[in-house]
Amino acid sequence: MASAAVWALVYVILQFPWFYGFNPGADLSTSLLIAAVPFVLLMVVYWAMGVIMPRSGNDYVWVARVINPAIGFAWSFLYMFSVFTTGFVGGISAYASGISTSFVVWGNLYNSPGLVDFGNALSQPVYGFLLSILITLGFAVLAIVGAKAVKRFIYIVWGIAVIGIFTIWGLLATTTPTAYAAQWDKVLSSYTSYNGLINLSTSTGWTAPTVTFAAAVVAIPFAALFLLGGNFINVAAGEIKNTKRALPIALLLSLILGIVLWSVTSYLSLGAFGDKWMYAVGNLWDNHLANYTAAMPVAPTFPLMVSLIAYPNQFLVFLVLFTMIIGSLVAPFVYFYIPARYFFAWSFDRVIPTKMADVNKRFRTPHISVLTITLLSIIILSAYWFTSWAATFTIGTFLWVVCFIVPGIATMIFPYRMKELFNSAPGWMKAKVGGIPLLTIVGLLTTISFAYMGYLAISNPLVTTLTTYGILIAVIIVIGCIAVYYASKSYHKGRGLDTDLAFKEIPPV
Repeated sequence: MASAAVWALVYVILQFPWFYGFNPGADLSTSLLIAAVPFVLLMVVYWAMGVIMPRSGNDYVWVARVINPAIGFAWSFLYMFSVFTTGFVGGISAYASGISTSFVVWGNLYNSPGLVDFGNALSQPVYGFLLSILITLGFAVLAIVGAKAVKRFIYIVWGIAVIGIFTIWGLLATTTPTAYAAQWDKVLSSYTSYNGLINLSTSTGWTAPTVTFAAAVVAIPFAALFLLGGNFINVAAGEIKNTKRALPIALLLSLILGIVLWSVTSYLSLGAFGDKWMYAVGNLWDNHLANYTAAMPVAPTFPLMVSLIAYPNQFLVFLVLFTMIIGSLVAPFVYFYIPARYFFAWSFDRVIPTKMADVNKRFRTPHISVLTITLLSIIILSAYWFTSWAATFTIGTFLWVVCFIVPGIATMIFPYRMKELFNSAPGWMKAKVGGIPLLTIVGLLTTISFAYMGYLAISNPLVTTLTTYGILIAVIIVIGCIAVYYASKSYHKGRGLDTDLAFKEIPPV
């Protein structure tokens, strides 16, 4: 599940042209290796705190108890909301677009106007919304049925994903820019040739960039989007068997696999399509869309590019499109499945109604929390498809990054705020360097790293579009959550229950 959060090929439908168009001179593989440094620190933070306090809603539990309950609730809700709206709502919308794109690609390759029209219809807001709702309802049923069904689902989908990844890598590895150009011209030259797109980009003032390390550093916020999510599995730490052994494997291996997947895929893609062509197409698509659409009727999607290599072999084209879509299904499911654990933890601490902590007797799953997430999904999906939400909440990706500052701070002060628990921590987690707890050092470095990454993101309008609407949502969430916490505290105090006592202990779940 941790790996699936960062390992979905359908998420890169337009991600590569987007990255190379907005970051001339940057190499994604290099940017990923640089971004790996703060992400390794983050995974160590979540490893340590997850093992020390293995509870459902894990990071909320220790942030609330180390820093402050109100801050813990406000932070975890903002974090969950950012991840959910970006990872699930944005992801499921990308997934729906991936299905639409696959029909369009197949129709264009094999001259089937009916499939092109069907794919284009699916891209319309009404049908995209309905498709998203159907997928969400399927996820809800799976999440309620329980762990065994979820495991079977993950294993089957993962098997399909692995087949797809190695198929795509094989196609990319055995193709050269010359061969790809010939294939492009054979199938699509009636619109614009391979070199025609380069010339068109040049006519806009574009020149082939020189790849530099400095450009790779500036592009770190873009690279981070390929790595976000692996730590999210920590929220279910209370449900993991042998947490001490399993959690670090999940956290660190998911990060390594994410870096390998995207680095290898990007490297092979540049080798197959040609780095100059990729930068040129990215420039057109990102910065001169009207020029691109006037020349080409289809977007420069990854499914299209890979399918062109496989063409005219219908089996290979089908295998690429099928495995890319079905093999990516676990990723949006993870982002749907995990947030229910936050509702469970908040309810257990009586910050929100305790009904949210109800567990279904038959399936042993928090069905009320799952149904709440389902309703929330439908509401936000409707906003995504029918309003300007998608444009205004690019701040969600920025918030996702800077939210990690808070766990960094909590880890930094944990050895001093909870000395008894720190002294009983296993192995290296209670080690000291020069008299300073190692966890404090790691927490400080994590805080600084993600603060700097947030600065790079907020200062680049290509990453984050700050809007009054987006900022207002974030502010309302924080203030509203703090108000809800103190209202709940007052409500329970009036009935003779001091909820502060709950935050002086670690919950037994």
